[in-house]
Amino acid sequence: MKNNIIITDKFKKLDDISHVLLRPGRYIGSINPHTESTYTYDINNTNKMIEEELTWCPALIKVFDEIITNSADFSKTNDGKHLTNIHVNCDITTGKISITDNGGIHVIIHPEHNQYIPEMIFELKAGSNFNDNEENPDNDFGSGQNGEGAALTVIFSTEFVVETHDGYKSFQQTHLNNSREKTLPIIKSSKKKLTKISWIPDYSKFNMQNLDEHNYKILLKRTTEIAACNTHLNIFWNNTPIKIKSFEDYIKLFITSDVIYEENNDWKIGIAKSNSSFQHISFVNSSMTKLGGPHVDYIANQIITKIREYIKKKHKIDVKPSEIKNHLLLFINCNIKKPRYSSQTKDYLITEIKNFGTNITLSDKFIKNIISKSNIIDSIMAWISSKEQANYLLELHKNNKEIAKTNLKLIPNFHDANTKNRNNAILFLCEGLSALAGPLSGKGNSDNIALFPLKGKPINVMAHDLKTIIDNEEFKNIMAITGLKINTTVTNVNQLRFGKICFLSDQDLDGWGIRGLLANLFYFFWPELFQLQVICILNTPIIKVNFKNNTIPFYSESDFHQWKLNNNNDKFTMKYYKGLGSSTSNEWKEYLHNVDDKLQIILPTTTENNISTNHDKELFTLLFSKNKGMSDKRKIWLQQ
Repeated sequence: MKNNIIITDKFKKLDDISHVLLRPGRYIGSINPHTESTYTYDINNTNKMIEEELTWCPALIKVFDEIITNSADFSKTNDGKHLTNIHVNCDITTGKISITDNGGIHVIIHPEHNQYIPEMIFELKAGSNFNDNEENPDNDFGSGQNGEGAALTVIFSTEFVVETHDGYKSFQQTHLNNSREKTLPIIKSSKKKLTKISWIPDYSKFNMQNLDEHNYKILLKRTTEIAACNTHLNIFWNNTPIKIKSFEDYIKLFITSDVIYEENNDWKIGIAKSNSSFQHISFVNSSMTKLGGPHVDYIANQIITKIREYIKKKHKIDVKPSEIKNHLLLFINCNIKKPRYSSQTKDYLITEIKNFGTNITLSDKFIKNIISKSNIIDSIMAWISSKEQANYLLELHKNNKEIAKTNLKLIPNFHDANTKNRNNAILFLCEGLSALAGPLSGKGNSDNIALFPLKGKPINVMAHDLKTIIDNEEFKNIMAITGLKINTTVTNVNQLRFGKICFLSDQDLDGWGIRGLLANLFYFFWPELFQLQVICILNTPIIKVNFKNNTIPFYSESDFHQWKLNNNNDKFTMKYYKGLGSSTSNEWKEYLHNVDDKLQIILPTTTENNISTNHDKELFTLLFSKNKGMSDKRKIWLQQ
């Protein structure tokens, strides 16, 4: 017998009101405090939405929402089309809330239930939301769905007063003690049309002592949302009008930049750039769908598809849809036929697109305005650049680690310097393997000279992406030989294996082209080397003249021709040096003897005050960039 009593104690049967109060989360959402950064309406000062962190009770806002949306929904019906004004009064001192409209509920007795309509509709499982007749359009675009809404507000109130006038009669009734008690209806004659619902929430049921400032602000915010979604109504907060003439006006409360906006009878769409990830402020039949749903995807996907096509065509980049979506701040106010939600809180729409009953196809003009008038595309491209930079740095790190492991002895044809004093060491980058023999024999026993022959023309680092550059074998060898690392600034020559890096090429145009490409390479990645006076040239003669028992070297053909013009009547002999390989071993010994005194340092361009300028960067860009428009400028420069 004792065991039977224990077992039966586990089972309980609750009446409807007790079940609602015991399990509020099922009906009105969380009664626990919720803290979040949100937007609130500054009605008294800026008339703007202000972002701030607030703590509020979602369930308290929900029971308020059930009453105010009833007024808004009624204004859209044939019976309520005369309803034009909604007044919301909220007393933060007493905690009392009232919503008054100029609508009016029919004060008649329901023949089946023998109750006045204004009494019946504030009970659970009663109302107009159970008439699913396709021929009755009044309920198609309302916010209610289950016949629980307003009754829940009554249940979570210590006092709830209904007063309504339908133009013939008035009705007044007070519900008490969480809807467990109510007074008898008071019926009088009246020519007014008005409904006033006033109540004092049972704050203890919301884990609150009274109405605080944060919840007050959220109630005002929700009233503003109703005004934004129902611009045919005049809505007042504590007798102050909420001046929102259109949904576009509402969007402008959030952002100061131009709003890209489009609408039809059932869909109103606005878009701006998100400051973080994808954001949306969306409403279905005046209900805020905080968590979104298919209606948000329906609009977002149209925009994303068009933007993706544009970027692919314009910039030749295929961006993932999710990556584009992260840059969108979307505003949606739509009407959907008989919407269904994942819960009574209506945070997430579950109606499938095919069942919306309404639609919108965003126009080409709307998409063009997103591209040309908003900064969404700029934001996406900046993110792509940032992503590429991240990948760039990852590639650099990987490349630098691999190069640091390079065995210099295995680099073909590299002849290293033997000195331990690396600041005195000079690396000669020679034009081709055929040019190596001369300087190799000419350096003799010098421990300070290193030689590395280039294979043809160096890579133009301005014309290729990073992967192509760092995959270039010669580029990798130069980095390994010099000790340079990409994305690492050289602040002191001691970081390098050589105090000087010298270009050694023929004195003809091809040779000067090689010098230019090398200078471009080092300036692109390590411009500071020029300031540190590391980069230099060793000029070798292109012509030598024996004149009156003297040997005169010329380092350019123009200099020789000028000398010849001045000495036209004198006899001389000359030798033309086709390339570096034309010089003898003895001549190379002469070139490399006291070579430090013969090096021509390449210095950065400076002003009279020795301040660096952007001239060098502009010049390298002009000469080596493959960007469109540079070709014509380059031709003009060469002519000059």
